[in-house]
This record gives sequence, C-alpha cells and structure tokens, in this order.
Amino acid sequence: MEALTELCDLVAQNPDLFADKLAWICGRCPPTAILRSLPSAAPAGGGGRVSRSHLHALLALARFLSRCPSLPPPSARSPVLDFLRAAPSAAFRPSFWPQSFFLDSIASFFSDLLRYASLAADRSPELASDLSAFLGETLISATLYSGDDPTIARAFLAAVAQSCPPILPADAERLVGCLLDQFGAPADEAGTSSSENSSSWSSSVQSTPSKGKAKEEDREVADDGTSVVSSSSKENEGSGISRRSSVDQLGTTGGGAGSPVVRQDVAAFEEESVEGLEKQEIAFRLFGQVLDRVGVIKSGQVEQVRMVAAKQLKSLPAFLKIRKRDWREQGAQLKARINTKLSCCQAATLVQIKSLVSLDSDNKSSKDVLRRTLALLLDAAEACILSSWRKLKICEELFSTLLSGISKITVSRGGQLLRVLLIPLKPLVLTTCAQADMAGNNQGAMFQTVTKLSCEIIEFGWSKDRALVDTFIMGLAACIRERNDYEEQDGKQKQAVPVVQLNLIRLLADLSVSVNKWEVVDMILPHFIESLEEGDALAPSLLRLRLLDAISLMACLGFEKSYRETIVLMTRSYLDKIKAFGSAGDNTLPPEATTERVETLPAGFLLVASRLANPKLRSDCRHRLLSLCSDVGLAAESKSGRSGADFMGPLLPAVAEICSDFDPASNVEPSLLKLFRNLWFYIVLFGLAPPIQQNQVPIKSVSTSLNSLGSIGTMAIQAVTGPYMWNSQWSVAVQRIAQGTPPLVVSSVKWLEDELELNALHNPGSRRGSGNEKAAVGQRTALSAALGGRVEVAAMSTISGVKATYLLAVAFLEIIRFSCNGGILSSDSTMIMPKSAFSCVFEYLLTPNLMPAVFQCLTAIVYRAFETAVAWLEERISDIGEEAEKRESILSAHACFLIKNLSQRDEHVRDITVNILTQMKERFPQVLWNSSCLDALLFSVHNELPSSQVNDPAWIATVRSLYQKIAREWITTALSYAPCTTQGLLQENLCKPNALQRTQHASDVVSLLSEIRICTGKNDWSGIRTANIPAVMDSAAAASGAKNEDSEGFILEVLSTAIVSATVKCNHAGEIAGMRRLYNSIGGLQMGSPLSLGLGPQSLKARVPSSQSHLEKESFNELLLLKFVEVLQQFVGTAEKGESVDKTSFRETCSQATALLLSHMGSESTLNLEGFSQLLRLLCWCPAYISTPDAMETGIFIWTWLVSAAPLLGPLVLAELVDAWLWTIDTKRGLFASDMRYSGPSAKLRPHLIPGEPEAPPEKDPVQGLVAHKLWLGFFIDRFEVVRHDSIEQLLLLGRMLQGTMKSPLHFSHHPAAAGTFFTAMLLGLKFCSCQLQSNLQNSRMGLQLLEDRVYRASLGWFAYAPEWYETKSKSFAQSEAHSVSLFAHHLLNERVDAVPTDSSLKGRGRESELSSMTDLCHPVWGQVDNYAIGREKRKQLLIMLCQHEADRLEVWAQPINTKETTSFRPKIGSDKWVEHVRTAFSVDPRIALSLTLRFPTNSSVTMEVTQLVHKHILEIRNIPEALPFFVTPKAVEENSVLLQQLPHWASCSITQALEFLTPPFKGHLRVMAYVLRVLESYPPNHVTFFMPQLVQALRYDEGKLVEGYLLGAARRSNIFAHILIWHLQGEYCAEESGKDVGVAKSNSFQTMLPLVKQRIIESFNSEALDLFKREFDFFDKVTSISGVLFPLPKEERRAGIRRELEKISVEGEDLYLPTATNKLVRGIQVDSGIPLQSAAKVPIMITFNVVERDGDSNDVKPIGCIFKLAAASMS
Repeated sequence: MEALTELCDLVAQNPDLFADKLAWICGRCPPTAILRSLPSAAPAGGGGRVSRSHLHALLALARFLSRCPSLPPPSARSPVLDFLRAAPSAAFRPSFWPQSFFLDSIASFFSDLLRYASLAADRSPELASDLSAFLGETLISATLYSGDDPTIARAFLAAVAQSCPPILPADAERLVGCLLDQFGAPADEAGTSSSENSSSWSSSVQSTPSKGKAKEEDREVADDGTSVVSSSSKENEGSGISRRSSVDQLGTTGGGAGSPVVRQDVAAFEEESVEGLEKQEIAFRLFGQVLDRVGVIKSGQVEQVRMVAAKQLKSLPAFLKIRKRDWREQGAQLKARINTKLSCCQAATLVQIKSLVSLDSDNKSSKDVLRRTLALLLDAAEACILSSWRKLKICEELFSTLLSGISKITVSRGGQLLRVLLIPLKPLVLTTCAQADMAGNNQGAMFQTVTKLSCEIIEFGWSKDRALVDTFIMGLAACIRERNDYEEQDGKQKQAVPVVQLNLIRLLADLSVSVNKWEVVDMILPHFIESLEEGDALAPSLLRLRLLDAISLMACLGFEKSYRETIVLMTRSYLDKIKAFGSAGDNTLPPEATTERVETLPAGFLLVASRLANPKLRSDCRHRLLSLCSDVGLAAESKSGRSGADFMGPLLPAVAEICSDFDPASNVEPSLLKLFRNLWFYIVLFGLAPPIQQNQVPIKSVSTSLNSLGSIGTMAIQAVTGPYMWNSQWSVAVQRIAQGTPPLVVSSVKWLEDELELNALHNPGSRRGSGNEKAAVGQRTALSAALGGRVEVAAMSTISGVKATYLLAVAFLEIIRFSCNGGILSSDSTMIMPKSAFSCVFEYLLTPNLMPAVFQCLTAIVYRAFETAVAWLEERISDIGEEAEKRESILSAHACFLIKNLSQRDEHVRDITVNILTQMKERFPQVLWNSSCLDALLFSVHNELPSSQVNDPAWIATVRSLYQKIAREWITTALSYAPCTTQGLLQENLCKPNALQRTQHASDVVSLLSEIRICTGKNDWSGIRTANIPAVMDSAAAASGAKNEDSEGFILEVLSTAIVSATVKCNHAGEIAGMRRLYNSIGGLQMGSPLSLGLGPQSLKARVPSSQSHLEKESFNELLLLKFVEVLQQFVGTAEKGESVDKTSFRETCSQATALLLSHMGSESTLNLEGFSQLLRLLCWCPAYISTPDAMETGIFIWTWLVSAAPLLGPLVLAELVDAWLWTIDTKRGLFASDMRYSGPSAKLRPHLIPGEPEAPPEKDPVQGLVAHKLWLGFFIDRFEVVRHDSIEQLLLLGRMLQGTMKSPLHFSHHPAAAGTFFTAMLLGLKFCSCQLQSNLQNSRMGLQLLEDRVYRASLGWFAYAPEWYETKSKSFAQSEAHSVSLFAHHLLNERVDAVPTDSSLKGRGRESELSSMTDLCHPVWGQVDNYAIGREKRKQLLIMLCQHEADRLEVWAQPINTKETTSFRPKIGSDKWVEHVRTAFSVDPRIALSLTLRFPTNSSVTMEVTQLVHKHILEIRNIPEALPFFVTPKAVEENSVLLQQLPHWASCSITQALEFLTPPFKGHLRVMAYVLRVLESYPPNHVTFFMPQLVQALRYDEGKLVEGYLLGAARRSNIFAHILIWHLQGEYCAEESGKDVGVAKSNSFQTMLPLVKQRIIESFNSEALDLFKREFDFFDKVTSISGVLFPLPKEERRAGIRRELEKISVEGEDLYLPTATNKLVRGIQVDSGIPLQSAAKVPIMITFNVVERDGDSNDVKPIGCIFKLAAASMS
C-alpha cells in the first residue's frame, strides 16, 4: 500500500504526464460487476467479493482526487462514485469484503475513503455535485439498514460523521428527520433504553470499530476550537469559600455511597446500553456534519436535536458523581461505558454549540436559550472537575470541549453574556485550583484549559466591559491573601487552602504572561509582593517558593515598574539568605530556605535574564546581578571556614545569560567594568572557573559541601590544574560569562598599581587578605602554573597577593575566552566578520608604565591565549560544512586583527604581534590565501596608520617598513606554494571598487607588488616548493592571464599581469552590468520583437518568475544563461568532431559567462539555480572536452577567477573538475591514452618494432592532450596546497580523483612526451599521501597508505617500457620534462621516514595489527609480501634510482652539450645492489626488470640477473615477448634447451624480432621457426611486405620449407603480397645472374628454387587474380622496356622517344596500381611527362601517372611521378 500511495502522490503532481499510471490504478479498482451484483445473485463461492488490491487501488484513487490540482478526468472519478453509490446494496454485506477482513479494517477503510472524498469534493465543484446527487440517499439507506449484520452500516455512518462529503439540503432534512425518528423518545423521558429504538438500530453490542480514530479527530477539533471556561450558573455570588461549600454540596447530593438515590441512578444508567450510546454519538456527529455542510435546516428539527443533546448533558453531573465502587459493572465493561458516555456527551456538546449559530441574537427567547445552554455547560464542566474520572483522557477532552463551547457562546454574542459568565467563572477557577492532584509542576490538562479560558475571556472582555474584567482579576488575586479561618475543621480539610493558593498563584502568573498587559500585572503583583513581605509567605515555605516563581515569571514581561519591584525583592532576599547562613546553624534552617537560595531564586534570576528583552532593563539587570555577585562574594569571603562557591555558584547561570548579548569590545562604564573585575576576582578566589590545564588528573565527582577545601595554596593550584569540584553547570556558566566580559582594564592610568580597591574585595581579617604572605605565595604559584611556567614564581616577588589574584583572574578570563569558541567575541550575529578576542588580550599590554614582572605576566597571558586558540582550532581541523566555515572565519578574524595590530606604537607589542602572526602562518598556512587577510595586509599599511595630525615620522616610517616587509614575505610565501590562487586573489583585490580610501594608497600596493616575481630559475624563497614544479609554473602563467613563452628563463611579473588580468575581468563584469542596465532601461524585450540571440520569447516567458521584483533581472539572467550554455555546447561539439576551436572566441565566451555567474552570486535570488549550475558545469568541462593547451589555459584562468572571487564555489568547481578528470580516464584521453602506441622514434617503423596490429597516426596530436593534462595537474596541485589544511571536503574530492588515477598502472600513456605529465601526477599523489601526517586525515591513514602504494606501483610501471625520446621545437619542453622527473625523485629522497604508519601513535587504535598482518595477507597492490616495511623501502630505493636515471637521461637530451656534472654526488651502486634492484623490479613487474637491460645495457650484473630470473620464472612470463632474447639464444638452439619448449605458448613478438630468429645463428631450429611463422601469420600479408627482402633471403636456410609455405599461403591471401614477392624473386634472380662471384653450391640451389617458387605462386592464382597479375606486370613491363628502347638513341632524342613509346601504352582496367605505392590506382599516363635522367650505364626515366587513392574519392585524380630503369644486362 505504501508504494501505491507514493505512486498516487507522484501522479497527482502531474496527471497528464502519468496518465498511463492513473489508468493502471483505475483498472485495479473494484469492477462494476461486483458492485452491482445483488446478494442473491452472488455465487456461492464468494465470487462477489472484492480483493484487498481492489480496496487499496480505490483508496489510492481517492487520495489522488484529494490532491489533484486540476479537474480529474471522469475515468478517475467513476470508481469512487460507483463504490459510494453502491455501498448500501454491496458494501454493507460481510460477504462483499475479502476473507479475514475484520470490522476494524472495514471501519478504517471507510474512514480513509470518506476523508479523501470530502477533501476532493472541497477541491472540485464538479465532483461535489456528483457526490451530493446520491450521497443523501446512501446515508438514509445506511441509517435504515436492516440486514443481518448492521455493524458495517454503522461503521460507514461513523466514518461519514467524521468526514462528510457535500449533501443536498433536501436530503439533509430527510436524513435529520430519519435520525430523529430513530431516537423517537420524547424530551420528557429520561434514561430510555436503546432497546426501545427502531429495530434497524438494534444490533451487536460491540462498539463502533472506528471509535478510537474518531475520538482523536474530535480532540483535534476541540483543541482548535480553543477556550476553556468553567462555572455554574447556580452560583451568582460568593467567594471561593462559599463556592467550595456548594461544591461539597454537589459532591454529596443524594446521600453517600450506597444510598437509594445513587443505586437508582446506577440502575438507570446501566439500563442505557453502550450500543445505544454509540449510535447516539454517531447521530450527534452526523447532525454536526449536516449543520456544517448545509448551514440551515428546519427550526423544529434543530430544536429536537437540541433537546436530545440537552438530555444527555443534563444526565452528565449525576453520571460523573457516581464513584467506581458504586457501579455494578467493573473492569473493561465499566471503562467502555464511561468512555462511551463521555464521548457521547462530547458530541452532544458540539451539536449544542453548532445549533446555537442559527438562533436570532436579538430574540429574547434565543437569549434565554443561550443562558440555559451556558448554565448547562458550566454544570457539566464543574462535574468533570469534581469527578473521580477526571484523569481519563476522554474526560479531559470533554472538559476542553465544554469550555471551548462556553468561550464560543460568550464571544459570539458580544458582551451580552460576559457578566453571566464571569460571576460563576471565579468559583469554577477556584474549584479547579482546589484539586490536590493538580498541584506540582504539571497541573494537568484541565488546569491548562481553565487558564486558557480565563485568558481568552479577559482579552475579549478587556474592550467590552473593563470594570467587570478588573473585578474578576482582583477577586482572584485577593484570594491569595485570604486566611484560612476554618480552625474547627480537621487537618485534612485545612490542607485544601494551600493547594488552592499554590495553583491559583500559578494560574495568575500564567494569566499575566498570556495576556501581557501591564494593567493586569499591576493588579496581581502587589498581592504577591505583599504576601512575600508581610503575609504568610514571609517565612520560608512552599507558598513563598511558589510566589517567587510567579513574580520572576511576571518580571520577564518587561514592564519597568513590576520588573524593578521584583528584582529588588529577589536580590534582597538572596542576600538575606546568605546572611542567615552566617547567623543560624545549618540544621536550624527549614529545607525551604535552602531550596530558595540554591534553586528558586537562582532559577528566577535565570528566567528574568533569559526572557527580558528590553535593552534598558537588561542593562539594569546586568548591573544588579553583577553587584549582587560582588556583595555575595564579599559576604561569603568573610565567613571563615565557609566556601564562597556555594553562595556565588548558583548565580552564575543567570549572570551568563544576562551577559550573553553584551559586546565586550564596546565602551564600558568604569563602574560596570569594576563589577566584572570583582566577579572574576571571586570566581578565581573560590575556584569556580574550569581548570585551564587540561592534562591533569581526571575530574572528581561534584561536591557542594560548605566545608573548607584545605589550604589556600592547594585551592589555588587545584583551580588551575583541576579536578573541578563544583556543579558542571557552573563551569559552563563561567565559560559563557568569559565570552561577554570586557578586558579587565578598569582605568587607563595606574589601573593595576592601585591596590586599595583590590584589597577592599577581601574582608578585614580574612585569611586571604593582603597581610597573609602564605596566601600570596599560593596565588603566585597558581599564576605561574596558569601561565604554563613562562614566568617563574621567584620573578613575581614584587607582585602582591591581590595583584597575583587579579592577574590570575585575567589569565583565567582570557584563556577561557579563547577556549570556548576559539577566541571570538560575542557580538551581533549579523556581522560579516567576527571580532577577534586578541583585541581584548592586547589591551592589557597597552597600559603605560607597567612593572617588568607584570608586563612579563601579561605577555605570557597573550601567548597562553594564542596557544589556547591554536589548540581549539586544531581540535576542529576535521570539521566539515558550516563548522569548518566557522573555524576558518575565526582564524581569519585573528589573522586580520594581528595584521592591523602591527601599527601599534609600542615596539614590544609589535614584536609580539609579528611573532604570533608568524606562528599562525606556520601552523595554519591557509591564512595565506584568505581574501580578508590579504586585503587587510595590502591596505592596512594605509588604513591603520595614524592621521596626518599625528606628527611622528619615525613611527610612521617604521610601521610602513614593517608592513611592507610582512606583506612581501606573505605574498612571496603564498606564491611559492599556490601561485594560481595567489594571483587570482591579487587580481580580485585590484578588481574591487576603487573607493576613495583605495585610491589614496594605490602607490603603496604598486610599489609592493612591483618587486615580486616568480620564474623558472632562482626565486625569492629557499629550497624547492610547489611553484618550482614546471606544471604549476605553467598553470600559474595561465592563471595570471600571461602567455608562458617558450624560453629557458620565463619570468612572471606579478604586478603587470595582475593589472592586465584585473582590467580584463573588470571589463567583462562591466559588460554584463551594462547589458543588464540596458535590458532593464528598455523594459526588457517585447513579446513581439525578434530576439537577436535566437531565443524564443514564449519559451523565455515561461521561465520568468512571477515575482515582479525579480522579473527583469531573472529574465535577463535566463536570456544570457541560455545563450552561453548554447555557445559552450557548440564549442564542445566542434571539439568532438575533431575540428579546431577558435581559442580567442572560446576565451571571450568563457570570461563573459564567468562574469555573469559571479554577478549572480552577489544576489540573494535562488531562481535559475539549475541554469547556473549547468553553466558552471560547462565552464569546468569544456576545457576537458577540447583538451588542448590553449583551452586548458583558458580553463585555469576561469577556474582561478571563480574560486578567488567566490570561495564558496571552490568545492563545486573542484567536484566538477574531478568528475571531468575521471571522465578523461574512462575515455582514454591525454595522459590516459594507454591504447595509443603511435609515439616515439619506433613509430616511424611501425608495426615492425612493436608487437601487435599496426596503428594509423592519430588525427590529433597526442602531445596537446598531454600538455593540457599537465597544465590541469598544475592547477590541482595549486588547489591542493590551498585546501589541504582547511577543507576536508575538497581533500576528499582530490582523494577520489587520485584513487581513480592510480586505480590501474596500465591505463597511463607511454608517449615519450608524457614523462613530465606522468611524474607530475605521481608527485601530486605523493603530496596527497603526505597528508596522513596531518591530524585532519588521521582516520584515513590506512587508505592513504594504500594510495601511496598505488602511486609507487604506477610510477614503477613507467619503467616497464624501453626508454624513448621526444623531438620538439620547444626550447624548454625537454628541460621541463627532465625537471619534473627530477622533482619527483627529490620528493622521494626527502620523504619523511615516519610516513610509514608503523609509529606508536597507531597502537591502541587497531592500526598496528592491520599493518603487521601485511606479512600474512595478500596485499591489494603488491600481492604476497614477506615483510611490508622492508619491501616498501626496497621499492622506494629502486624507484629513486630509476627516476634519477630518467631525469639524467632527459636532461642530457635537453642539453646535450651541457658540461655540468649532475651525478657526482650520488653514490656508486655495487653489483649486489644492482641484483637487489633487479629482483625488486621483477617482483613488481617482470617488464621493469627486462627494461633495466635496455636502460643499462653495459651493466653485466643486470643482464645476468635478469637472465636467471627469466629462466626461473619462465612459466609466469609467457605473455611478455621482450623476454625472448634471454632464453632464445644461439647457445640454447645449439643445446636444444628445454626452455625452447615454451615457444609454442609464448606471446607474439614484433616482426623485426621474429626475423632475427631466421638468421643463420639459429640454424633453422624447428621450434624457433614455428614460432616465427606463427608471429608472421598473426599479421596481415600486406603489412609484412616491408620485410620481403629478408623473407626471400630466409629461403636460403629454409630446409624444412616452412618459410616457403608461409610465402605461398600469404600470396594466396593477398594479390599485392604475391606481386611484390614475385618482383623480389625476379630481382634476386637477376642480381644473382649479373653477379661475378656466384659459384657456391648453396647459391645455386637458391637460384634454382626462385623460379620454382614464382611458378607455384602463379599457379595458385585463380582466374581473376591471374588476369590482374598479367595486366599489372604487362603494363609495367612495357613502361620499364622504354628504358631499353632509349639506350641506343642520342640524348637529345630520348624525350621524344619516351613520348612515342608512351602513346603506344594503354591502361587496361581500373585496378592497376603503382608497384611502389600499392594504395595508388593508375588512371592514366601523362604522355608529355617523360623525362630521361642522367646515368652512365643505364637510361633511367621518370614518368608521371594520374592516380587515385584505393580507398578514397575516385574523382580525386592526382599526378605522381615514378622512375624506371632497366638493368645493364637487359640492355645489352
């Protein structure tokens, strides 16, 4: 059913789109045949039953109708209408429903169906009309249903009573009349049994199945209806006491338990059946539904309904006063009767209320009816309160309904009934408050209902009859002061008065808060205060506690008079309690006194502090609470043997709350500042602050003892180091107070030297006073501990005890301030940049004439605060999302303050600032690229300097020089690690609006930046940094907008490029802004005007938001969005077709699109998010699609612009780039073109040097893709340096990219130009793996170690191939490649040893066992390893050696004449080490070991070890053709080695390697020859023709006729192969004949064999091949014979002779081809083209043919010249 419901909701959102799904749901509904079948016609087997799927589909369809936004189709309405129409005849039969579908399930189905139908009818008038046409008849039929089991019909009616669809007025009257006939009892007959009703209503005694759900829905209706009122119209006057007597009278009317009256009532009520009550409830609710739907029915029917309902309500008091023991029924039967009766009365109440709406308000009779109804409801409500069943949920709901009705009746008639209600309402309120079970913190639902009613009536009557309302309130308030004068009553009755008072106090307090009028508070509060000061509540008691709670609640309203009276009383009471503890013993005080001091008053203060909103009153409250703390501290400090923590601690939460909105950076009055100082003085003195040394013993259990904690020195040290001995809530409160406390600098002059005020904080004679040297030593010791030992105790000898305590308070305050939220001051949350708490901690150092010891302590406090901030920030290094943003904003705020603080006049302060700022850069390098910090750094040199009125040139010069020095170091360091991002930020600073302040100091910025540059050579920083990587340098040039010129010493001028690029960006931003202004000024584009951008206005209008405020802006954005997306997609399409992309147009479009995107970032609009997301995606993906260096340079410029101008886009941009990078892996582009083998010098001879099918040269230069990837990697490395410390999300994105990159070592390109790109990618991988040492990736350490192994494996995989070189015209490309490899080797050499996770930090975390188990498990990268750590080191050393060799090789290739020795410092490698390297390489990949012999061909140790390993592992390397020379040797052939038995299983090698085995040293060994022929057979014959001379010569040693067999077979498969072979055979035969020394027997046999082979080839031709053979050879024989004809002719006649001979030759057929170019088909001869060439013995001639490509266009005829000559023997 859940899936069907979800489908229904989905279809409802778009019915037209999912019309097929809707039809499917309709098809699953009950068929018409089942609905129309009569009971008698139903088959015996139950063929007329519906299934559960039918019912589920029907409910889903009804749900669809209730949610469909438009008119549903008739096909969707019909099933529901048909079912409801046929319900009386079909659905009321048990045989209609599925098997095991019980009555509660049927009731639930009806309830859901009718609820959906009612909602659908309200939404659709057409459906409402269809339903109302038959629903009345259906309801009447259900009412009169007389079947065997009427319970289903009753369940249907119960569902309708809850959710009734529309019904016609005529049908409504009939239905009401029918229902009244069912209850046909006259109004004067009370308690008639339901058995006297019509037989149609007499059925089973079970309750209606859907009763539970109906009750819940009724309760919601009652709650929404609102108000609660109670009283009885019988009581017109009297106080609460007189009302109480009447209540007692009501409770005992008729005698006690077991009296004849009670027994008579019980008998009468038990005769009333539960079933009858249920039916009556259904009828009442149906009446209510009819009144709601129809509105007006016959007055006579309404009167009858009211009479029946009144009869039920009149019986309710008598029913409720019967106690449980008086009922004869007990258990479940009694509970069912009680619930049913009360539910029926609730329905009767609702009918009564609704029926009064139709009465005429001016009619006297209607007024009487209202009064009688009001009295009836009040009596019923009073009975509910006094009933023993009042705790039942249904009783509470009934009470709420009654009071809601009272409220509606009173309000609906204006103020006419207000007096009638208010007079009895007071006794009803007192009666409610008198219930003992309503005392305590949770008074119950009835109490809340009465309170709610009282509030509503007061608010309603406030403007109607103010005097009457005032009398009511004053009457209730006066009851608080009434004495209990019932002395003669027993103790139990005396206890009732305190309960009334307690509850009434709470009610009046709640009433004051709800009404929220100062007049009400002024009427109530004096009674409360009078009771507290003079009355019964003067002494500690529960009544006093309740009154204190009430007045604190009323003080929160913010009315000044009541607030001040309350706060004065509370503060005085708290001080009195402190003094009382000094004068009275602990055991003599009542427990309420302790509760008042520890709980009630502190809770009241906290309530006032948290809810008080008026700023003026909050300031007053803050001052009073701080003063109270000072007074309490002084009073507590004076009590010897007592702990002040118990007295001050309870006040701290309230102080924390009232200080939560206080700005500590604001100007504070000295008086308030002294109060803050006193507060912290006592906090430290009493040890209330949390310990600031976190590495101490664990915290002990909380103690609230008032006994002494030991010596003063011990207490002070314990306050610093812990454990904390007090309530943990106090510790939290102190932390909150610290965030709102200003610096404790009371006065700018001699604020610390004046000890009078500090001494005054000690009481005379106190053991902590100034005269106690022991206490002073203890305070100094604690201060030294708090400062981390930076200042020795001996150095503080000049500091007095009170000064030490004060300095300790400062230390606690500032350290706690920095430990709470990283050192950010609590201030206005709307501020963009938070305020750094360093502004507070440096405030202490600005005081002049400080004692050296004091200055030393204050300096130590500054450093301790900085260490605390660092610890706080490092703890949150792994945070993500908003928490990470908060952390970085805090770090930025600190850095910005420190930058601005460099302008301080005091040199010591500047030195401290520089020191802290330097440490911050080292600990958190991300501040280098924070735009706020960079902006502050560049412009603070002007902004923070003093005005021109301050004439101190030396100071200004010093500060200016310091700023320039710091800024130069800052920018240089940032450029050395992330030059792309740094330049982007500099450009953004230059792009910002040139306000007046910026123009004034532009010269400072220009002079600063003009001295900064980065280049490929020597830079301003020491060592190798990120900017030394060639790829990063190239990316930096791209990010700057400059062109990286092809020179050896490229220099990037930061200033000039930044200005140019900033100008370009500003221009593009101005273009967008200008177009937007023009668009808005002309009112947009008219709907009838053509759009120059090719976009239809109708489609544009459909996307424009309806909000007029954003209409023009969003229309413009939509317009440009569509255009830019379209243009960028066109660029992608052009690149995919293999066509070149206009780089200028592409860069212009991307820049404009970026400007549009960034202009949208500044707005708050959330519209067009999808469009801008698509634009951002295209900006990230287009360079990857185009994959050229120019496109990638544009991409880097754009990406840098995006992440610099909008740092929030950083994760989105990086996520798209990572996806694009992984896409290039899947599509094998650039660095990942592993299947592209057309590269290197051997490419010119392909397919002859490399195994496998030959490949055509790629259409696109693969080097472009490699260079693009290299630039891309430079940008990734740049971003990695920026985000590695502050963005876990972006680090994980880079990790995803690297995991995909290193997934397989085989998917990398091995193009010789890929070395730099490849090793740059490997370097990024190793840099990322070094993050395992960072705390933010400690949990990912094993994953990073595995990634590092994959980097090592991929890096070693590069050396599995023979070394190659790449020729290029670029002067710096080869040197860049060599430098890239060298940097990778350098990183390996300098990699930290502890990167291997074998350190002790992994112990206890489950990591150590994981790593040690590597010796027993199969490593996912290396396979089975004996010892992981040792193996890792061996692989690392091998990789270092290979990288160094590769770097040297490429360096020599780049600079062959460079005489500088680069390897002199490297140690020589011994033979043992070479053997170890070979074995390590072979264990990783045998190809690496084999390639070592190519890289070190003269190293015999390498060759010998490789040979041994090949022989040892020959079965494992049969797929490696490169291993053949190590076991297929002349010696192995001569010895017929068993290793040669592996040749039939060996992978095919290249043709050149195979032909080598045909040479004489291999003696035609059968296994070798078979392998060679298998290799040759694997190639198409046409691709072997290049080696035809070698194959023909191999016939000399072809004793087994294997070569001849291959040649004949290949000739049969290819005519071209056969023709070329014949030409070579003829040439070899002619050459032998013309030779002079050809007398060897073997040569004679070879000569004899040649014509035989030729003849066999000719005989193997079919007719078609033979015809081609003859025409081809005849044609070119004729052409060649011309040379012989010309031989006897003079030279001057030979050209004419050529023409004569050519005119005789004709081209026979269209399949003749040139022998030297078999892909050229001859179409004719240019007879005038014959040219005789110079030759002494021969007459060569050149003839031009007209040819076409064999596989090309037949009409594309091109000329091509060929030279022919005849052998000298032929001429003779």
